[in-house]
Amino acid sequence: MNTERIEKDDGRLDLSLYMTKVINKLSEDKRYPAVHTYTSTLHSFAKFSCGAMPVNDVFTPGRLKAYEDWLLQRRLSWNTISTYMRTLQAVYNRLSPPGTPEHNAKLFDDVYTKVKSQTKRALTEEQMGRLMHTNLAVPCKELQRAQAYFLLMFLLRGMPFIDLAHLRKRDVRDGRIVYRRHKTGKQITLRIPREALPLLKEFKDKDAASLYFFPILNDAPEGEDALYGYYQKALRNFNKMLGALAKRLLPGVKVSSYTARHTWATLAYHIGMPVGIICQALGHSSVRVTETYLKPFENEKVDKANRKLISSVRKSKWGNDVNCNML
Repeated sequence: MNTERIEKDDGRLDLSLYMTKVINKLSEDKRYPAVHTYTSTLHSFAKFSCGAMPVNDVFTPGRLKAYEDWLLQRRLSWNTISTYMRTLQAVYNRLSPPGTPEHNAKLFDDVYTKVKSQTKRALTEEQMGRLMHTNLAVPCKELQRAQAYFLLMFLLRGMPFIDLAHLRKRDVRDGRIVYRRHKTGKQITLRIPREALPLLKEFKDKDAASLYFFPILNDAPEGEDALYGYYQKALRNFNKMLGALAKRLLPGVKVSSYTARHTWATLAYHIGMPVGIICQALGHSSVRVTETYLKPFENEKVDKANRKLISSVRKSKWGNDVNCNML
């Protein structure tokens, strides 16, 4: 990074001041998930630094590596570390755009910026079937609603919870659901499976004045910022209820709002659905994103194919002859 260029243009620009400006702009653009990520990263790095954070001191290989070590000492997951590092990388790219003389393309080479695959984020077919066909022994409306939302997210092609929460009544018509992904803005059109119809009917919002199909965000205060904060609270409660639900129906298995989406993608992959179709169904921006979902299961699929191949050879006449000769 060219120190003279930064000092000339920005003086001793402080990371906190600059990121605050970025966060304010993201908020104006209503990119609230990004606001949350940038704010969390800034708070984390501020705790690490314990003082002023001039960008010339922050964006050095040694400083970034020290921050990564600090995060590891606090036992943060690799994906969380990657999120913080990729956010700092995005800030750096804003300050020193790639292709400019001051940009150091190797600055983040020694810190973790990848996405570590989560091998246990998807349920098996048997586990998903248990959630779908088992009624709770002790009736609890909140748990029943969490179970219904989870099943709907799976049945509706891995719909994310944020899209389920923001689904409007006008989005559901003529046996189809037409909505835009909250994250990407991409339009999704899907036919409602018959298995989803009873759940939609039972758990839809009964308030005729509400715009939303489900009563998840009905009591949210006015304003986009307040709405996103209320959604985050609803998400935390949903995950809490899923944990309680899994404890009853799937002891020892971790279930979260991400699980339904990953389960749909994984089971679709295992029945032979092309990755391109899975990508389209999930509304991903590219096949590479979908492959991140499926990567943990590639080896498992290859192992099954290998077992099938070995079994076919063992059943062959040649294999039987070899066994006879070895006796």
